[in-house]
Amino acid sequence: MDSYDIARLAGVSRKTVQRVLNNAASVKPATRDKVLGVMKAHHYEPSSAARQLSARKAHTMGLFIVQDASRYTLHSDDLFYGPVIGALISRCAELGYNTLVSVVDLSNVEPLFSMYRQRSIDGGFIVSWSDMRPVVSRLLEAGFRVGLFDEGFFRDFPADVPIPHLNNRGSAYHAARHLLELGHRRIGILTGDMSNHTAQERLKGFEDAIAERGLTVEAAQVYYGQFTEEDGVRAVESWLAEGTLPEALLCSNDLMAYGALKTLAGHGIAVPDDVSVIGFDDLLVSQYTHPPLTTMHVPRVEMAAHVVDCLVAAVEGREAPSSQVFFARLTERQSCSKAMRSGTESEIGV
Repeated sequence: MDSYDIARLAGVSRKTVQRVLNNAASVKPATRDKVLGVMKAHHYEPSSAARQLSARKAHTMGLFIVQDASRYTLHSDDLFYGPVIGALISRCAELGYNTLVSVVDLSNVEPLFSMYRQRSIDGGFIVSWSDMRPVVSRLLEAGFRVGLFDEGFFRDFPADVPIPHLNNRGSAYHAARHLLELGHRRIGILTGDMSNHTAQERLKGFEDAIAERGLTVEAAQVYYGQFTEEDGVRAVESWLAEGTLPEALLCSNDLMAYGALKTLAGHGIAVPDDVSVIGFDDLLVSQYTHPPLTTMHVPRVEMAAHVVDCLVAAVEGREAPSSQVFFARLTERQSCSKAMRSGTESEIGV
């Protein structure tokens, strides 16, 4: 029997069991009595060696790349997460921590828990496109420290889980406003997965900007996608088939913008002369598309460094850095231009 079993039988977290073993004053008397009762009933006697091991730091962080092989693979060369992974490792090194990188499939996350239980890491970072809330809940219940990069499925942030916050609504508002200031009126949006908080917020930001100009968002202007390049292809094909192709497109990530650019070109529709296109993320490839993509630059490196700083501070028992809200900034290239209207319409500036 070990502390995991004691925690399960007492109905508390492993961290609480450790606090009882260390005589921490923060444990409620009733909880302490419950844990001690389970220990006594099962004749549990932690050794001094185990206590020393518990207190020892590995000066190593885990970096868990969690993918769902049934839907996608996510490796270190992922267009979005590649710089994030590099920044996490680099910042850990700057703070004196090694990084153990592990690729885990969502169908079997036990290897992730094993690294914690073997005390080979002091904490871990999860990078994934999947909903990791069940895994994070299990880690917290076991008393483990974890940080995440993506907030998409975490509308209500766990107080003790570092997650960098990007103001997606405000950033998408500025993207849509840029198209409006170029004179475009019929603006379409390609959303991401609407079960994802990020996609929801970017759609709201788009709607905010449209409403501010006294315009309305018609159903035909919104194409609901899943953040994939294929969504950009399908969106343009759908709009063309229905005769409702907007004069400007806001894509909720760069991958969808790539699909849109490719499909527009295939139909002989010039960008930006016929249709303006703006993306979101500013992936490395975006400066090399034809034409180079105007997009919202997400400060991924700075966000990754921030989550490392917060988790390391927690591991070392220091006060965490102040909470920080990040914003995407407009990176103008050649995929957007002023609306081509005659006379008075072009002068309205809507």
